[in-house]
Amino acid sequence: MLRREPMLSSRVFIWQQFNRLTPQEVQQVIPLFHPVWADADPADIAFADSHAAHGNFRAWAQLTAHIRTALARTGRPKVDQELLRWAFSRLA
Repeated sequence: MLRREPMLSSRVFIWQQFNRLTPQEVQQVIPLFHPVWADADPADIAFADSHAAHGNFRAWAQLTAHIRTALARTGRPKVDQELLRWAFSRLA
């Protein structure tokens, strides 16, 4: 999309292609990405990836922001599937 806009395209030095994270990479990377995922059950991380994030790091960032809000509002100590379902409903 940016390549069609000469003013924007000329400011990009190198175009990078990013592939989705595999399920194994998600289990390795996401707990290190943000503290809310550090003590999350691996099954909940897999659930979130298969239902919402699909290996997309931007989607993980959005999901994390919603989960932080949910944890603050509910006072729960960690992520669970109920909070994940609430966060899924907030994703675009």
